[in-house]
Amino acid sequence: MQAPEERQMYAGSYDMPNCNACGKQVHPGELSESFSCPKCKKARIWRCEGCKGKSKKYKCPECGHEGK
Repeated sequence: MQAPEERQMYAGSYDMPNCNACGKQVHPGELSESFSCPKCKKARIWRCEGCKGKSKKYKCPECGHEGK
């Protein structure tokens, strides 16, 4: 078991990414996908399990590139 100090150090220290298609938070363990924007390679694109399965369009926040 972890010491209380270790648990406190990690509690809430990670911001969940949002799906670039629907805006929903992507949680650990979800069958989501993450990749660099195919056009600018600067932004990280996240798609939640639902949007990935439905091939919903996403939009890059850096360059505006849209893809499926």
